[in-house]
Amino acid sequence: MNSLYVHLPFCKSLCHYCDFIKFIYQEKWIKPYLEALKRDLERFFPTSLATIFLGGGTPTCLNLEELESLLVLLSKYSKGVKEYTCEANVETLTKEKLLLLRRYGVNRLSLGVQTFNDKILKKIGRRHSKKDVYQAIKLAKEVGFKNISIDLIYGLPKQTLEDVKCDLIGAIKLEIQHISYYSLLICPNTIAHLSSWEEAGEDKEAAMYELILNTLEKNGFMRYEVSNFAKPGFESLHNLTYWENREYYGVGYGASGYLNRVRYSIGGNFSSYLNGKAKIKEEIIDDATYKDEYLMLNLRLTKGFLLSDYENKVKEPFPLNSQIVTRLISEGFLKIENGRVSCTRESLIKLDYILRKII
Repeated sequence: MNSLYVHLPFCKSLCHYCDFIKFIYQEKWIKPYLEALKRDLERFFPTSLATIFLGGGTPTCLNLEELESLLVLLSKYSKGVKEYTCEANVETLTKEKLLLLRRYGVNRLSLGVQTFNDKILKKIGRRHSKKDVYQAIKLAKEVGFKNISIDLIYGLPKQTLEDVKCDLIGAIKLEIQHISYYSLLICPNTIAHLSSWEEAGEDKEAAMYELILNTLEKNGFMRYEVSNFAKPGFESLHNLTYWENREYYGVGYGASGYLNRVRYSIGGNFSSYLNGKAKIKEEIIDDATYKDEYLMLNLRLTKGFLLSDYENKVKEPFPLNSQIVTRLISEGFLKIENGRVSCTRESLIKLDYILRKII
């Protein structure tokens, strides 16, 4: 257990598609929230960490003093950390905040960009512009960040293949190291759902994904997970913790963690959480669930998994000769190479179909 996720559920505004646990930022909540975070950290006491990820919400919506208080709180746990990521929205970044993050050891930025199309940005409730993105990345580079990732979304309302092509051009011009590119999910009770946004449709999304994959590969980005692309050596170490089904600590209201074969989530009433009465739900992961999760997560990775690792962790051999697996291999969905099972290049986008067959 060498990874820590810290959740900051505050945003300056709420994006129309977002269904994460979040609140509009209010200064009165920050000090008690940091006190609650301190209690979480003391409860789990993470040690020997290799990665820390500050997520949300928008950690950088905190003002300079509040952000420093958060970083001071975490400094006890961040010594020796190899990858220290902070999520940020473009409009909340300033040079002072970036310098502060660097001072406390944050060495990776993950920026919510979503699209470079100003009209679509306004439609989905974002507060920044294309110009703001370039300015934020420029500032980040100036203060010394050399590992920068952006999030993009395809399948947005009325988005065309040409729009996606323009987004790809915009992303490549940034000369960054990592891109997460997700398809739009319209979740219940979001503004997107209540406003009856139309989904792009399976064929259109497939065409967009193929364009994304081919363009990014031609420009030096390696797809290492179904939605994540990195220049060589810049894969997200923290997120690999999740996809390789390894255990990790999670703290903060709305956070989840995975310790000693128990998945837990921190929730309940927000006021109760601030007052030290967090409700922690736990789910014991039995052997059958562990096997399903192992396959579901590891097959998201282009490298898949080693047969020896599967047998060591699941405590049974992978059913190579079963009718289902044999058919998936013969039909070009799975491949076995050098003792490793993975999806083929063309089939990774059809992962849901593969998992329905194999689990």
